[in-house]
Parts: sequence; C-alpha cells; structure tokens
Amino acid sequence: MSAILKILPPSIWVSPRFRFLTTLTSSLSSLPPNDPVDADNLIRLHCRSGNIQEAVSILNRDAEARFKPSLPSFNLVLSCLIKSKRFESIPSLYDLMKMSGTQPDVVTFNILLNCHCEMRQIDTAFQVLDEMKARNLAPNVISFNTLIKGLCKEGRIEDAFRVLSEMREIGPRPDDRTYSILIDFLCRCSKSELGLGLLREMLWLRLEPTAITYNTILAGMCKEGRIRAAIAIHTRMRKVGISANVLTYTALIGSLCQAKMLGESKRLFCEMGHMGFYPNVVTYTILIRGLCSVGYWREATEILHEMHRHGLRANVVTYTGVMGGLCKAGRLQEALTLLDVMIQQGLEPNEFTYSTLIEGLCKRGKLDDAVQLFHQMEKRGIVNNIIACNILIGGFCKIGKMEEAMKIFREIVVKGHKIDLITYNILMDGFCKVGQTEFAQALLREIEDQGFKPNVVTYNSLMYGLCRAGDVERTVDLVEEMTCKGQEPDVVTYSILIDGLCKVGRIRDAENMLHQMTENGVEADTITYSCIINGYSKIGQLQEAKWTLEQMVGKGLRPNIVTYNAMLQGFCLKGEIEEAVKMLQDIAASNIAPSKVTVSLFVENVHIFGRVEKFLELFPVICERQENGGDQCCAELINVLSKKFG
Repeated sequence: MSAILKILPPSIWVSPRFRFLTTLTSSLSSLPPNDPVDADNLIRLHCRSGNIQEAVSILNRDAEARFKPSLPSFNLVLSCLIKSKRFESIPSLYDLMKMSGTQPDVVTFNILLNCHCEMRQIDTAFQVLDEMKARNLAPNVISFNTLIKGLCKEGRIEDAFRVLSEMREIGPRPDDRTYSILIDFLCRCSKSELGLGLLREMLWLRLEPTAITYNTILAGMCKEGRIRAAIAIHTRMRKVGISANVLTYTALIGSLCQAKMLGESKRLFCEMGHMGFYPNVVTYTILIRGLCSVGYWREATEILHEMHRHGLRANVVTYTGVMGGLCKAGRLQEALTLLDVMIQQGLEPNEFTYSTLIEGLCKRGKLDDAVQLFHQMEKRGIVNNIIACNILIGGFCKIGKMEEAMKIFREIVVKGHKIDLITYNILMDGFCKVGQTEFAQALLREIEDQGFKPNVVTYNSLMYGLCRAGDVERTVDLVEEMTCKGQEPDVVTYSILIDGLCKVGRIRDAENMLHQMTENGVEADTITYSCIINGYSKIGQLQEAKWTLEQMVGKGLRPNIVTYNAMLQGFCLKGEIEEAVKMLQDIAASNIAPSKVTVSLFVENVHIFGRVEKFLELFPVICERQENGGDQCCAELINVLSKKFG
C-alpha cells in the first residue's frame, strides 16, 4: 500500500481525471493497519480529497486495533474539522487521541482552543489552556490570540485585556495580530479611543500596524463622529505610506458630510482618484446626500452625471438623495422628473423615495399633488409606508384642513396601511391647534381602543389645546391621568400647564406647579420660566417678573427672545420707558435675533412715550437682526414715524 501511495503525487490525488481514487482509498481503508506511513498517507489522502469522515474512521480503527496513530495525523484531521466547522466532532477526537496514547502538542491545543472559542465555550477554552500548562506545554502567541478573539466575540473585553496583561507580564510577547483583534473589537463597540491607545502601544513596541488596522481605527473614529481624530489618523497613514482603502475613504467622507464639512469631504473625494482608488456607488451616494443636505443641489446633480460618465449606475438611495435636495430647494418639478428617469432606468422607488417627495410637496403647500403621488405609490404596491402616511396627514393638519386629514386617515386604514401612535399624535395636535379639542379628546379614547398606549407627546398635544381653550381644570386632570397610566410628565408638560395657569390669571398656582415639578425631579427650562415671567408681566407685577428672571439666570439658563418679549411687553404696559429701552439694549447686545413680536412691540409703543430718539438708536440693530418678515415690520415703524413727524 505504501508503494502505491508514494508513487502518486499530491496533484494527482485530487485531480478530476483520477476520480477512481475515491474507490481506491475506500478499499485501502478497509485493509488492516500494518505500517504507520501507510496510515498517515491514507489519512492525508482522505483529508485532501475532502473525505474527512473516512480519515476519522481510520483513526478510530487504528486506535481500536491498538495501533497508535501519529500526532501529525491527529492534528491534520483536527485541523480539517475546524476548517469545515465540524466543531462538535473535535472534543471526541481529542479523547480518542488521549486514549490511543498519542501525546498532544501546542498545535493540538491551539486547535482545541479555537474549537471551544468558535462554539462560544470560553470557560472550557480556559480549562484547555490550564491543561496545556499542566502538560508543561507553553502556550504561544497563537494560543493567546485565539483566546482573546473568543473573549471579544463574547463581549468580555475586560477578560480580553486581562489576557493581554498576562502576555505583557510573562509572555509570549503580543504581536500585531493580538492588537489587531482587540482594536477591531473596540472600534466595533464604539470605543475607538481605547483602540487608538493600543495603536500607540503597538508603535511603542515597534510593531508595524497594517493597513487593515489603520483603516479599522479610522472607520471607528468616523462611526463615532470623531472627525478631527479620524483626519489625524488619515494624515499619519499618508506619512507612513499606508493608503486608506475605498471603504475608509467612504466612511471618512460620510462623517465629514454629517459634520457639514463639505469642502473637506470634496477634497478627500478628489484625493481618492489621485491615490488610485475609485469611488464606488456608496461613496458617490454619500457625497451627493451630503451636498443636498446643505442645499448644494446643483453640485449634487453634477456629481450624479459624473457618476454615470464613469460607468456607475446610481441606485435608489442615490436618486432619493438628489430628489431630497431638489425638494429642499423648492425645485419640485425637477425632483418629480428625476423620479420618472429613475423608473425608466428600471429602478423601483421605495418608501423613502415617496416619503421624500411627498414631504417636499406638503412643505410647499402642494397637497393635491402629494395626494396624487401617494396614490401612485399605492399603485406600485407600497401600502405600508407609515412615514408617507404621517407626512401627508401632517401636511393637511399644518394648514388646518382637519376634514381632509381625517379623510386621508380613514382612507389609508381601509386600504390596509399601517398606522401608529405618531399618526394619532399628529391628528390630535392638528385638532388642538384649530381649537377642536373635543375631537382630540375623542381620538385619545380611540387610541386606547386600538391598543396603542398614549405617550407623553400625546398628552402634551391635548393639554396644549385645552390650555389654549382656557380649560385648565381638564388639563390638570390629564396630568393625573397620564401619571396613573405610567407616563411621567416632562418639562414640556409642566410648561404647558404653567402657561395655561398664567393665562387665566392663576399665577400663584403656576408658581406652585414650578415648585412641584422641581420636587418631582423635572428641571424647569427657559420656556418654563418665560411662561411665568409673561404671566407676571401681563398683570403688571414687574418686580416679580424681574425676580423670576434673576432666578432663571441664577440657574444657568439664558433668556431667549420670548423671555425678553415678555419683559418688554410688561414695561410698555406700565409705561416704564427707561426699562423698555434698557431691555431693547440687552436684546441688541445679545446674539439673539428679534422676533416679529419684538418689532411689533417696537412699532406699537414708539409713538406713545415721546422718547423716539432712544428707540431710533436701536432701530438699525433690530431691523438688521430681525428674521422672517422684518422688512414689513420695519416698514410699519417708518410709517408710524412719518405720521408723527411728517
């Protein structure tokens, strides 16, 4: 038998032209053992041809016949079992090895360690390590690396670092593989700072990190939004002659786009080509979406065309990104045209595509077109797009068309679209804003009937509507109801209630509510205090308003324009012109943009007090900073002054 096997070179053993070897080896396997070399060669032949079970059978046969199989044969079969992921067979084969008297070596134990780590039997792996040491076999770096990898897979990072510490103290010395395993795990767990520390340790030990290690760290930094650190790693990679790959360039460009650092992202995009790395569809898509997010839709469109020129086919995500940019810029027709182009190219729009376009149409008041597009979406088989449903309903709610909103709502329910709590919250908010709180309260009951659990947003919407309608008592009842149902009031809840109490003149109750929210562990914010300040100002209690403002600032909260407007209104009502001017000076000195209310107060009161010159000193600053409608308010002021002095 030995002579036959020796004359067959390994290339012949697995050649398709000699398939008869399978039959030959099967026949030879049935022969009684008489030569260790024959057994080893036969096992090797079976392993190379993929007949691992036959190799195991030979080992079993030889052991039963008290014919001691060799260590290389056992290790070869164990290795084949690992590669074929037949982990469950390895412990029993190791038991056979010990029974036959064959002594394991470091290779054997490393295979066993790998087996138990793959089977997530880490504690058993540690027992294998102990047995290895008990046999006076020194674990090598492969042993420890295997164990560290297994611990990382189980998320036992502290134990993995303990193994690393043991390697540092008593050996063997960690190698680049040791550090790469740990760095990869840390970066996957959003702990890239620890990974960076290990990278520095590698360099201190004069271990040269591979491109994979650098790219792993860079990708981890990007994932965590640590842009500056990622750029620093990228710079070091270039200095030591290690190139980032397409994946890491893409990750870095994506992070820069998220941070709105579009100039740097475009520079890196160009650098990719110079370094011999060509952007893929994902890279292009990320840059396009980044450009669209800041309104650079023209550049995004140009890059889309460049992508096509380079032979890359844009996908649905790419097109949806460009459509989003066009919608934000108000170029709705171009966005809809791009939808048609995409469909003509055989790409099927998804729910995000339609949601993007429907949102764009709703924001521009083109609700009829939005409904038409929604129906087109349904015809193309998308009937569970909850995002689009909510956007469309919200579009009607925002302009107060609640009848149409409810019509859409009932229609989508009948057609099988899924609705959620957000849908109901949008409707409730819409009804409350148009003063139809009775419908909002009916929806609250329907929410519970449909098996949904109202959340704090649900209750806040209803309470806001009730307070606007002056029904503060029902609002107080709702706070108790939501608490009983496991929904804790938040700062918005308390602010709504405090504002409602102030508006009906119950300022002391509002103060008590402020103390109650603090006792309940909810910290008041600027809006909360502004509500109380506004309440005091409207009833002329300016000293209390000032004291509340001081209390707010003392807690580290900065006044906003609502706070200033409340104080300004109080001063104007009381005729305290000096204080009003001082308040306007504070607004002018701050970085806060005046609102329409600010300028309206300016306009309404400038002619009353006869101290026009002081107002005029602040007029340019107020006009310059006023947003959204400032020109009209300033024109009104000029008109008032013209009538007074004309």
